[in-house]
Amino acid sequence: MSIAGVLAVTVVEAKNLSEEIDLCNPWVQLILDNHNYQATKTKNGDSNPKFDTKFTFNVQGHEKLKVKVWDEDKIEKDDLIGEDEIDISEVISKNYIDAWFDLTKDILEFESKGEIHLIIEFIPK
Repeated sequence: MSIAGVLAVTVVEAKNLSEEIDLCNPWVQLILDNHNYQATKTKNGDSNPKFDTKFTFNVQGHEKLKVKVWDEDKIEKDDLIGEDEIDISEVISKNYIDAWFDLTKDILEFESKGEIHLIIEFIPK
C-alpha cells in the first residue's frame, strides 16, 4: 500500500549558482512526474536568489521529487544550472525537512553548481 498525502515544498533560496554564467537569471522547477510539475518565477541577475515560494503536490506512491534550477535565456533555450533528487520516503519518515541541497549537472558529476534551500513537509491524507 502506498502512502498518500500532500507534499508542501517551499523554495526558500539558492546560493553560489554556477560561476560559469556571468549574469544569472535563475528559476526553479519542481517535478513529481510528467503530469505534476511547478516552477518559480525568474529572478533576474541574481546568483543568490530568494524565492520564498510555496508549492503543494498530491502524492501517492511517488518516490522522488526532482529539483532543477535553470538560467533563463531570452534568446536561446534555458540552460540547466544544476539539479537534485529528493527521496520522498525520507520526507514521509521525518514529516518535515528544512535543508540545503547540492545541485549538480548529472549523477556522475560531484562538482557543485550551487545549493538550494528547501522546506519540505508531508501531510498524510
